[in-house]
This record gives sequence, C-alpha cells and structure tokens, in this order.
Amino acid sequence: MALNRKEAQEHPANVVFALMEDKNFRHSVIRPGLEQDKAGLCRLVTGKHQVKGFRNIAKAPGSLILPAISEEANLSADLAKSILEYWSAGQTELRDKVATKLRDLGYEPKATLFNENGQVEWHTLSEEVASSQFDGTFLPNEDSNAVMLMSLLLGWFGSEEEENPDAEAEDTGEEEA
Repeated sequence: MALNRKEAQEHPANVVFALMEDKNFRHSVIRPGLEQDKAGLCRLVTGKHQVKGFRNIAKAPGSLILPAISEEANLSADLAKSILEYWSAGQTELRDKVATKLRDLGYEPKATLFNENGQVEWHTLSEEVASSQFDGTFLPNEDSNAVMLMSLLLGWFGSEEEENPDAEAEDTGEEEA
C-alpha cells in the first residue's frame, strides 16, 4: 500500500534543474542531450547565453556550450524538460533501482516524468528517507545527486519537515515571550 501524502507539488522543469547545485553533476545531466541533439538544444538557448567567438552556439564545442546551457536551463522550462528527458532515457538501470527502493519503502513511483501540462509533480518523503537520499545511504552504490534527481522525476523528493517553516518561527517566538 502506497503512503498517502499531501497534494503533489507541481513545477516546471527549470525549477527542477535549478535544484541541482553541483556544476559537474549538472553538466553530466546535459551531456546526453548534447550528444543526441546538440542543434535542438541550442535552438532553445536564447541570445542572452552566447558563446564567445561563435555567432551560432551550435557550432561551438560541447565543453564551451555546457555553461551556457546550464545557465539557460534555470530559466527555460522547455530546455530543462528536453535535457531531463534525454538524461532519464539513458538512466533505465538507475530508474529501476530508485523505483524499486521507493516501492519497498511504501512510495509509488510515477509512470511518466512529466504530467499532461509538461510539469514535474512530486510528493514529499518522510524526513528519514529524504535524509538517506541526501547523505547517499538511500542507494549507497549510486551517485546521490542522480538518485535524488531520479526520485524527484519519479514523484518523490524532499521531506515533510521542510514544508512547515512556521514551526521554527513559533519556537523562536515562544522563547522571546
């Protein structure tokens, strides 16, 4: 039986992309898309993020394009969605492992990464499970960043405790009274 959680949070793909703080991991998520459809991804990059020395960003080497695409993916839901689709398509083994682990813990993974509006939906995990993802003990032999991203794409991310910032404020208020 799947755990019943509060309503799912729905966000555009660029919000998911903005959660990735590790630059090297972000670049590793972008690379599969560049390898499969460099021109297509580059068409989604606006003129704000150009590569010095290249009028057409698609003509630049991948190593120079990565920072521009990484920055743009924080702003463009379409670009971020494409990148996440390419990345997840190559991560079937990780997807299976994360889905199995989530099911073992009572969480039901989503069948699709994006809903009918092109948004990513996720429910919150228990604080203990979210901590295990963050510290790398959820699937110890896998990259914790990749595990967290895949879990998020499968519909489960963060902890319930993060949703109640008022609790801390109430504690502070009681001490002052």
